[in-house]
Amino acid sequence: MKKFLLLALWLLTINDGLSQQKLDFRIGKTREIVCPAPDFSSPYVHSYVAPPELFLQKFNKHARTEADKSQFIVTYINFPENAKAAFQRAVDIWQSIIISDVPIRITASWESLGSSVLGSAYSASVYRDYAGAQYPLTWYPIALAEKIAHTNLNSDNPDIFARFNSDFTWYYGIDGNTPTNRADLVSVVLHEIGHGLGFYGTLRQATSDATLGVITDGGIPMIYDIFAESTAGQRLLNTNVFKNPSVELKTQLTGGNLYLNSPTILANNDSLRAKVYAPSTYQESSSYSHLDESSYRRGTINALMTPQIANGEVTHNPGPITLALFNDMGWVGSSIIHKKIKDSEDNTKAISFNTKVYGDLGFDSTSVKLFYTLGDITKDKPIQVSMSRIGNSNEYTYVLPASTSDRNISYYFSAVDSKKKTFSTPAQAPGTLENITYYKFKIGADTTKPVLDYTHNLSLIRSSELEVSLPELLAYDNIDIDTAYVEYLIDGKAQSAFALKRTNQAELASGAMAYAFSGKFTFASGLLKGGENIQYRIVVKDKSKAKNTAYSPSNGYYEFRVQKILTPVNSYITNFDNIPTDDFYTKGFGVAQPTGFTSKAMHSDHPYKDGTEFAFTETDPEDKYSNFTFNLQKPIILRSDTAKIYFDEIVLVEPGDNGVSFATGGVPNRNFFDYVIVEGSKDGGITWKWFQDGWDSNTNSTWKAAWNASVDSKGNSLTNGSQAMFKAREIDMLKSGDFKAGDQVLIRFRLLADVGANGWGWAVDNLNIQGPNPNAPKVIVLGFEFDETQLVNISPNPSTNGQFLLKATFEKPANQVKLDIIDITGKEIANNQYEGIGTQFSQVIDLSKQASGTYILRMVVGDKVLVKKLITYH
Repeated sequence: MKKFLLLALWLLTINDGLSQQKLDFRIGKTREIVCPAPDFSSPYVHSYVAPPELFLQKFNKHARTEADKSQFIVTYINFPENAKAAFQRAVDIWQSIIISDVPIRITASWESLGSSVLGSAYSASVYRDYAGAQYPLTWYPIALAEKIAHTNLNSDNPDIFARFNSDFTWYYGIDGNTPTNRADLVSVVLHEIGHGLGFYGTLRQATSDATLGVITDGGIPMIYDIFAESTAGQRLLNTNVFKNPSVELKTQLTGGNLYLNSPTILANNDSLRAKVYAPSTYQESSSYSHLDESSYRRGTINALMTPQIANGEVTHNPGPITLALFNDMGWVGSSIIHKKIKDSEDNTKAISFNTKVYGDLGFDSTSVKLFYTLGDITKDKPIQVSMSRIGNSNEYTYVLPASTSDRNISYYFSAVDSKKKTFSTPAQAPGTLENITYYKFKIGADTTKPVLDYTHNLSLIRSSELEVSLPELLAYDNIDIDTAYVEYLIDGKAQSAFALKRTNQAELASGAMAYAFSGKFTFASGLLKGGENIQYRIVVKDKSKAKNTAYSPSNGYYEFRVQKILTPVNSYITNFDNIPTDDFYTKGFGVAQPTGFTSKAMHSDHPYKDGTEFAFTETDPEDKYSNFTFNLQKPIILRSDTAKIYFDEIVLVEPGDNGVSFATGGVPNRNFFDYVIVEGSKDGGITWKWFQDGWDSNTNSTWKAAWNASVDSKGNSLTNGSQAMFKAREIDMLKSGDFKAGDQVLIRFRLLADVGANGWGWAVDNLNIQGPNPNAPKVIVLGFEFDETQLVNISPNPSTNGQFLLKATFEKPANQVKLDIIDITGKEIANNQYEGIGTQFSQVIDLSKQASGTYILRMVVGDKVLVKKLITYH
């Protein structure tokens, strides 16, 4: 239920018979704001700002204690017990002053963040154009959106994610007596929650061109951005003054003269605007989303939301500026809540318009009105009617009689608050923007197809798997879904279709209906042998008279394959110029020779795609990743002495945060971002273990420089790989301890891509698994070699069975021949002496019982020495 409701919020209304998705919800990681570590080399100066009066009244026996105005629910991940009391104190402070009738859920994680960061926070999702919003085309953080909508929009999923540095030495007390060289955890938690509640904007430096500033990627601002302005009082969102993106916006971002301006800020700040942190050097995750450090110094009432905490600084109060900003963002306000009326083919029923009206400071109960037209409200004068109040509740209704004719109805609602200000839903209706500032629905024949939301993430299954579950299907329809089923083929041969089961449905605050379906393939025992190609598509029909039908994919089929395991081998060597088609299974990879490369190699897609298939955690299902792989389908029989993988590679994948290790406790760190890795499986591909930690572009200075050389506005690297970037890599398959000699191991090369930046990708060439070491050190043997008149032949060399035939012809009869075999470490493997040879010599050299690798043959005849390299892989 949790996952369904969260993902279903992606689905919106279908208008005018056009099948479309209007994205007014964005789920996943928003801008993460970081709190840097204090400079403990600076003098320790203790300062203390007490909690707000509303919180302190709880501890005053003589004061009238007010109930908390909201409820925060915290889920702790790896949090030490002695830190939870400090976290709860910060939560209690916010609960005493923030108004919401919907619980605010925080996931707090205790993790390694490096040496320069105390903590960070971000809103789990953002919403726009929902019922009750004050501004159209404006993103609201989920906690604020739920407060305004008076609806739990995302079920029990987190509203705020916050991370705190486990490497740091904290003060866990709640009394504010923070000693030197420690940071006050209460203050930092209070600060990070403030960001999660909405204290952040979207103005930033464009990554594609550092001379430009940009507000969001798509031109839709955050609610915070509404109040930002220049020193001259020009709103940053005024595109007549500040084009988006533009040099002018960058100048504002780094000019030291940015302000927040709202009526309540002026009323609570001596009629002054609030100055924003905008240093001359842009600071990612800090600039623009804090109050100015020099204007609101430590120890002053507004210091909490500045970017830095000082040695000895304690601030347990959000401050009047922050609370004033939050007030005008919507944490204090009025709203009309309405579930949009759905389309219907039944024109025999009357239509009920129902609303709920909320006002934190009250509203005129006689002022609630409905405005509607039988057409387009932006073109036709609406009919205005007063709505009837239901008893003494905040619920209102109006009934429109039935009509025998088909109708397209547009409408909105308005009311007046206690300050005689009109508010409406949709936001700022009636407005003039079609499909944004009014509601509409249709009564009559339905020709609208369902909208399907499905992520195909099946790639490779085992022949032993008799049941394979499909990813969840989410479907939206303006009336209802009738049937959903799967059509599929095996190696081009059609199979019997199977039905999908409806597992859930939800009516969203906007009135949209979403439906969840599940299902699975069921294969008869023995049907799959290995190597089969399975194609499928999903078919969904609605309940209209026309049975409107939608397909996923809209054209063609999804595909996945059945793993084909070939005969185990002792070694595998290829330069990819000519390999059997069955040797590898690939997803997102292929053998190619891009322009400028001198030969074929295994290449990922260039650029590789962002992750879309799997969620890193259940708590943040839109933080996704994909795996792109190439799998060797010949198991390797591991040796005890030469269990090595050698290859050349280019790695241009997104580098992780500076100083972040690949994994903690055997789990890859999320801030390592994209990576490449080589893994093995000794149970036929059921489980995979990595031979060594994954790596990224940070591994090599050439790759790192190439990645950073050209980056676009979304953080994607635009640099192409080249032949000169290839670097050698050696992997010991036994070093991790997960594998031992004698194991038959499948090997796969994997590129993990998250939802963030991407780049050129990964290339692998000259793959050598348990073959001779291509980088073996040269063995220098002193002695005279035979002159050219003497003939010596060794064949085959290299040898695939460990046996070599040595033939030699001498100019003069040889009385004695000595043969020594030495491995590459200098250890003597064998020595033999032969007498009375004459001018012809023939001998089989048997290394079949030795490990594959490189050996040195030394033949001594009289005062002459012959040195030859013997290579064997078997």
